[in-house]
Amino acid sequence: MKQLTLFITFISLCFGGDKIANLLQSQIQKLPPELQQQISKKPLSWKNIPGRQLNRSMMDPSDLLGEWEYEDEEATMWVTVGTDQTVPNFMQVIGMEPAEGGIGISGSAADTMDYMMAVAESYYGYGEIAMVQLSNNPLMMDYYYYYDDFPEDLELPMYMFMYMSMMGYTFADFMVADTAGGEMVDYYYEIENAGDFITIDTTLMRVDIAALTVANDAGDTTYTISGSIVPGTMDLVADTPFEMPFFDEDFGPDPDEDGTMTWQFFEDGTGYEIFSGFDDYYGYYEYTDTSEIEWSATDDSISIIFHGYDDYYGYYYEYSDSITLAYEVADDMLSLSAEFDFCEDEYYYYYYDDCYEMFEMQFGITDIQDITMDFSMEMSYNGPLAIAGEIELQPDEFRLYNAYPNPFNPTTTLKYEMGSAGPVFIDVFNVSGRKIR
Repeated sequence: MKQLTLFITFISLCFGGDKIANLLQSQIQKLPPELQQQISKKPLSWKNIPGRQLNRSMMDPSDLLGEWEYEDEEATMWVTVGTDQTVPNFMQVIGMEPAEGGIGISGSAADTMDYMMAVAESYYGYGEIAMVQLSNNPLMMDYYYYYDDFPEDLELPMYMFMYMSMMGYTFADFMVADTAGGEMVDYYYEIENAGDFITIDTTLMRVDIAALTVANDAGDTTYTISGSIVPGTMDLVADTPFEMPFFDEDFGPDPDEDGTMTWQFFEDGTGYEIFSGFDDYYGYYEYTDTSEIEWSATDDSISIIFHGYDDYYGYYYEYSDSITLAYEVADDMLSLSAEFDFCEDEYYYYYYDDCYEMFEMQFGITDIQDITMDFSMEMSYNGPLAIAGEIELQPDEFRLYNAYPNPFNPTTTLKYEMGSAGPVFIDVFNVSGRKIR
């Protein structure tokens, strides 16, 4: 199971959530069911990792009442080892910094792919498992999922090479993306025999490609890919925490760039978590996603229980997550913080079979003693909320609230209030205006 975990980890880091995942989806569906189930596990969430006690200031819980809007967050992962050691450079291993060497591109264009991610091992029952991803740009998912926005630091043309081999099945693809008439255009070249040209050193994580040639159907565009690339190394000191330079941007709630996230805290210990924004990928539409929460607070900490549902990879289920954070209110700003034990038993069994072992295999670290995550978040005060029961409805009045969790869920709850008892009729329409209930 060790190497299988490594393989799944690599897929999650390399391809989770971006346009490349859609490209590989048909290939992943050909894998054994148990592998597909592992790959589709719920992603990392800051809400379900137990926190450690921190030094906290004395506050008044009533200061939390009202609506608070997300402003910013910061997360830092720290790993402590018990012995001095030299390991591969993490940023280069996951393709966020240039590695040493490079895979050259010649023929119809000349360039070098100097960002890499690679893994290859043998696993009993599955044979050799191998995966490689190379590019001339950092392998950060936002570049490829949102590349229509033309990030200033995106090098064009963009080249990407992907290779996956398992149980005798091989998939390889070479992609070229560039602008044409102000629009991004990409070209894909499928490669049938890439495994004959690729060698992966599992100790050094070195990738060698020997003159692999790809061409379009017409034969008028040809690329030859060859060279060697390997991550550099870094030194770790025993009993001295060092920062793992990733997971920091995607750990907290982090709403979309043009969206908002608010928490509403009512006096009776109930509330809402509300995500709002718009999406113009398939045509412009606005959305509001509302989830119920329960909360309680002392003079130094707030505990929140989140209720919702998830349809991750097509599997629908309801869930309940909880978190406890230190808080401080000053000048209409709410500061929240916590130190999480990343490998607490209650959490990591859900995500991987052995948390420390996963890190050791993926990054070449040994003798891990501790993995923690420091998290902080800032929220601004939007104003007070009406308290249930304080505002009486007149006999001829009613209130209809937003659908919960949101109108696009498979199951939606409609909440309403009436000023007097009587029969209730509610018609429900879809976005096309057709009555559905």
